Amino acid sequence: MIKFLLFFLVFNFTYSQEWLIVSIINQNSKGIKYEVDNGEKISKKTTKNPSLVNLIDVFKQKGYSLNNVTQINQIDLNGVFPLFNNNANFNFQTTNLNLNNNLRTNLWFRKEFKEE
Repeated sequence: MIKFLLFFLVFNFTYSQEWLIVSIINQNSKGIKYEVDNGEKISKKTTKNPSLVNLIDVFKQKGYSLNNVTQINQIDLNGVFPLFNNNANFNFQTTNLNLNNNLRTNLWFRKEFKEE
């Protein structure tokens, strides 16, 4: 046990990493709208180039490496649903619920810091 502790005291290696999650909101021929989540804040950005490869290259030039690509099916349910019916003949009212189904692509970037 003592040899194990001495090994860690003599050889102190530190390793840290920084993560970015880039969520593609909208992609069309005019450009890409995306959100960048760095763990502290979420910022919305746009590009005039509609290529995902170009967007990945921008983050690679900043020192990040693409670790994973995921797709999320985001379902939003908005509107009002009537809870009580005051009508005597139990006719249900129409609701104005809107269901939005969005398929989002997330790019997971990682920057590694190794020090000895």
